Amino acid sequence: MTKIFLIIYLSISITSYGQSNQKTNIDLTVIQDSTEYLKQCIAFIKDVKKEQLADTNFILVDNPFSYEYYDCISKLLTESTTFSNDELTFIKDQKYPSLTKWKKEFFTTLKIISKESIDLIFKDNSKWWTYFHKKIGQSFNTFSIPIFLRNNTYCLFYSDNHCGGECGDGKLSLYKFENNKWIEIKSYCNWIS
Repeated sequence: MTKIFLIIYLSISITSYGQSNQKTNIDLTVIQDSTEYLKQCIAFIKDVKKEQLADTNFILVDNPFSYEYYDCISKLLTESTTFSNDELTFIKDQKYPSLTKWKKEFFTTLKIISKESIDLIFKDNSKWWTYFHKKIGQSFNTFSIPIFLRNNTYCLFYSDNHCGGECGDGKLSLYKFENNKWIEIKSYCNWIS
């Protein structure tokens, strides 16, 4: 048990900077205990993605999605009506925790595939989706690390699904915790192919 907690602890690197803004009643203090933060992240993902995670063919890439990839953060930073200045600074300056890898221990029913394997398969265009569909599965997914805001009552989370050359979708979603469940209230950087 100690080894599992040690592995979890080592797999997360926390950058903690605390900020507060009475006007918007936000608490941007990053949870110091990485084990507790990771549990919170996993519980959130299992709640908002429960239908997808129930699929025994679900494949998750081990590398968490980087918010910078689709230039989502710069688009999000224009949202001054949704987010306070402190929240936008918190997001822009990447003061939220980071995670290096999603691991099988986090999602025991899923197949986890390494980012390196995905890169290798899709580096050679002759292999591409035909090889992936024959040898691996029908699709793969990526998740970001959740970014919790406002005393953990709001959460930014990116997820996508890749299922073929012209098949896939993804979005950055803002969730609000209401009535004991997370509800998607807004989305950014939506894409579909």
